[in-house]
Amino acid sequence: MTRTAIFYVTLVLSTIFFGALAATVSLVGGGRVWMDRANRGWARSVLSAAGVRVTVHGLEHLHPSGVQVIAANHQSYFDIWALIAGLPASVRFIAKRELGNIPMLSVGMRSAGHVLIDRDQPRSARKTLREAGGRMRAEQLTLVLFPEGTRSRDGRLGRFRRGAFALALETEAPLVPAAVDGGQRIYPPGAKRVRRGAITVRLGPAIRLDGAEPADRRTLMRKTRAAIEAMLPGGRSGGGGSG
Repeated sequence: MTRTAIFYVTLVLSTIFFGALAATVSLVGGGRVWMDRANRGWARSVLSAAGVRVTVHGLEHLHPSGVQVIAANHQSYFDIWALIAGLPASVRFIAKRELGNIPMLSVGMRSAGHVLIDRDQPRSARKTLREAGGRMRAEQLTLVLFPEGTRSRDGRLGRFRRGAFALALETEAPLVPAAVDGGQRIYPPGAKRVRRGAITVRLGPAIRLDGAEPADRRTLMRKTRAAIEAMLPGGRSGGGGSG
């Protein structure tokens, strides 16, 4: 079998297995630890099948409690698996509802407690974000979001959406910038074939939000964007600003 075939077969089987495990854990109240095991098992199985290595730098910037928001750039679906597998935290994603149209990814994410929001329904999205913020505090979760809102087509940092920072401002949780590099070469948007390779995750110092106001969203966005650009090789930017 080719590597790509192995990847797709593993993706299907691991999503079924770990998705069922996560759903069972949720039903019987198995707790965060077992949900984390299901999440990491799913991610590591997929990464291994694709021949992808993950290296993480800057773990010292994560809050000891695990309660924080991580804002990361987005090159590939592999960013999701790399962050789940590479971070020693209870990682849950805030992602766009459109991922629900991708069967294997949707099943795995929904079963494992990740959050899908409808960006076309602002009121519903705000309600979902408030609920996610409550879960973050109650369950000591690390919530990850992609401010670009979609995958980069060329690996460069795209325009940021200001709405992505509402969660961080509302909860006043530490906001940790993350630069994820390598996924675009492994499985870029529109690709069918998977290439083996390496993904590097770089975490920056947390941006403190104590006392920040909703009006500070644009400033927070600029600070986060600058931090991510500084950690990407060559400071790769598409020249985008706010969205």
